[in-house]
Amino acid sequence: MTGQLRADAKRNRDQILAAARDLLVNQGAGVPMEEIARHAGVGVGTLYRRFPDRVALLRALSVHTVENMTDLARTALRTEPDAWNALSRFVRECVALRLGALRSIVDPQLQTAVHHSDEVRSARLELLGIVEQMITTAQRDGSMRTDVGVVDVAMLVSLHLKRPFDLPGTRDEEIDARLTQLMLDGLRPDAATPLPGKPINLADVVWEAGR
Repeated sequence: MTGQLRADAKRNRDQILAAARDLLVNQGAGVPMEEIARHAGVGVGTLYRRFPDRVALLRALSVHTVENMTDLARTALRTEPDAWNALSRFVRECVALRLGALRSIVDPQLQTAVHHSDEVRSARLELLGIVEQMITTAQRDGSMRTDVGVVDVAMLVSLHLKRPFDLPGTRDEEIDARLTQLMLDGLRPDAATPLPGKPINLADVVWEAGR
């Protein structure tokens, strides 16, 4: 019986997080908690027992999203023939699934409360560490330009996910695919024009976080 209760609780939690992500990304950060509960097929009381306020919900959703991205990165690194192909696959999958789009629509004050959480920071650093491994390996074997760091790549993907507007008569999937390819081509060594400044790597992020 205890195992069944735990399974039900996990299912409810997963349903709430999936519903929250869908509504927040598609309708904006102001979606009422009651609407999220309805979309998840659970009672409002169940939602508030799991997540007592919006910050708690967004914190859990951020960790869940980053963990999904980490799984994609690990799988790509394990199954692709080289680091460049792994990085390219990871970027394309993140864009196709709109992973990371949540951050762009969250109110800045809520975003600060969420992303200063130790749990969120730890999950993000684990993900960035794997992506940095892809980047440094690809740079060593000559398949990627050497004057970019993991933060450059993360910011490019983040900016790409912020669609400023929709164009009638166009297909989002096709535009995403074209822009993603342009972005990836810009990371190749034969497309490189020297960049100003220096690459920002994971060590720089860790230092800033701990300052």
